[in-house]
Amino acid sequence: MIKPLLIATGLLASSLAFSATNYVVDPQLTDYRSNKGKSPVWLSHEDSNGGLGDVGSSGDTAFDAKGSARIRFKSSVPTHDFSSKPGLTQVISGLPANTDMSYSLYYCDKKGAESPSTLYFGVREVVEGAPLTGNVIAESRVHTRDLGDAPMGEVKDCFRQVSLDFNSGASGNVEIFSLMEVYIGDGEPNMTKDMEVRIDEFSVTAK
Repeated sequence: MIKPLLIATGLLASSLAFSATNYVVDPQLTDYRSNKGKSPVWLSHEDSNGGLGDVGSSGDTAFDAKGSARIRFKSSVPTHDFSSKPGLTQVISGLPANTDMSYSLYYCDKKGAESPSTLYFGVREVVEGAPLTGNVIAESRVHTRDLGDAPMGEVKDCFRQVSLDFNSGASGNVEIFSLMEVYIGDGEPNMTKDMEVRIDEFSVTAK
């Protein structure tokens, strides 16, 4: 009676381990941090001197080892194009085909309920050599004021988890993106100091 139970338990454990596989490379951005914002897998979308925003590494972290990405518009830059969307992308390969997946990350915006920043994140089809041009598979926009009840980071509790679901499709390859949008409204935001957010703890797993 015991032996079949042990086999079943082992199979269950294997199944759980498989379902928990995270397909993101450097998901906690620790290598990104160690290499001062340089990465063979994470692509930064920025041009600070051109007013399109700055993307770099940060020592802040949601969990465990230091490392996150800081997305910002610098106050020291004379002009800003707030229609740009600075941030990070990564091409995720080897997903099980035609499978329901979940994409999540942790987002920190300390500017509070009146922040002009919104996180725009999602999943696109991959177009080789042309990031952020593939068809959108799934997307979402979140503001820090709506994340009061979201799971929070253990090291820095300003980090709150956001997530969305998507289907991997036939190719098994997708591009994940995480970008900062700025709401201008009736006038440009106050730029007496840097406008910044942080992102960390990325995950793409089968549901």
